[in-house]
Amino acid sequence: MTIFNVRLSREDEAELSAAAKKLGRSKSEIARDAISAHLQKMADDEKRWETLQDDWSEYGAAVQDAYGALVGVQVAKLDAVRKAFETRLDEIGDMDWEKAIEPVYEIFRRKVIGKSASYSPNPYIGGRDIKQPNVITTIGFAADDVHDFEIPLEQVFYDYCNSAGRPAFDVIPAIYARARARIEAEDKK
Repeated sequence: MTIFNVRLSREDEAELSAAAKKLGRSKSEIARDAISAHLQKMADDEKRWETLQDDWSEYGAAVQDAYGALVGVQVAKLDAVRKAFETRLDEIGDMDWEKAIEPVYEIFRRKVIGKSASYSPNPYIGGRDIKQPNVITTIGFAADDVHDFEIPLEQVFYDYCNSAGRPAFDVIPAIYARARARIEAEDKK
């Protein structure tokens, strides 16, 4: 143990004497305990600060090493997969269109037609302005991939006349009359 003198102000010395008397201890014991507590707190604060300032370099290096090893294994596997994939692509490239691509298109067509048909009625006549209705058709590629196409009804009639001819176009009022008769019959029920 080392002995050293501490110079205190009169107020601090009076306070230390009062504390020693009150606790029944010597001034030296109280000073020693206070210094020890202060030094311990400093050591604890320094440890906390080191912990806070730790850049985790050892941990980071270990993580990076483990990741590098994992990636290395995966890349080695990918190389074999890549070679097999390239071989398969070469085989497909050598196939004619009918054998290579048409089966994929057939599945895609079937899915799109099935999804589109699930929107009923499809196509339908609608729109925001009843004086200028649109023919709307919905094409569904997937549950979250649906597209609507709108064409003004007037344009549909115009295109129909150009493609089917004037005699076919002149039948449209009769078709309209039949649809109206059906609606009126349902209204009477």
